[in-house]
Amino acid sequence: MVLCGAMAGDVMGNASRVRRAPFTHHSHRVMTDEEIDATASWKRSHWREMQSILRREGSQRDVVECCPSVLEMVAKKGGRTPTGLYVELYEDGENKQRLYELSCAPDVVDKPCRFVDARLYNQSRCVQKYSYSYALVRYSSATEMPPRHRPEGHFSVPGSGGWSMDYVIVRAGCECQITPPKRKSAHRKRLERHRQRKRNKRLEEDDDT
Repeated sequence: MVLCGAMAGDVMGNASRVRRAPFTHHSHRVMTDEEIDATASWKRSHWREMQSILRREGSQRDVVECCPSVLEMVAKKGGRTPTGLYVELYEDGENKQRLYELSCAPDVVDKPCRFVDARLYNQSRCVQKYSYSYALVRYSSATEMPPRHRPEGHFSVPGSGGWSMDYVIVRAGCECQITPPKRKSAHRKRLERHRQRKRNKRLEEDDDT
């Protein structure tokens, strides 16, 4: 199965593995004809969509991402340090400090990942990831920390009017995460087995009539 952050353009053949039902498997329930037809229809449309994405995006770049991202250079008024404090980012008129951020593409966050095994499709989601960038910042009087509490990497710039170097949080990629199914308790498993036996017995009785 494909569970990745990016997919090479020359592995289109492996994408055939997405041709499985996206629905959660329930061993105790038999699918109806309508559900089987809906599943088959979804598999065909999903397969065509993924192949189309691979051809379109693969012709423009070397890899195709499971969760598309956008690289941006941004100029912000402020940011958060690793300790959660809000700091002002340096700017002087038209001279503004800019930071690189790798953001999830629009309408991607919390949506299912592309190219994952279809059995895990509904358990997947795209998540915005974060990291830290070194920047020239200034603490306000409300967030100013005593020197002994300042994190590693922080240092003041002499004669700068209160500016100092510190880390701020920036967006750093769009990641595909898979949520494993919750394990059923022993009591719930016994209850489901009991219900299954009762259903099977009713089906056998119906067959005999």
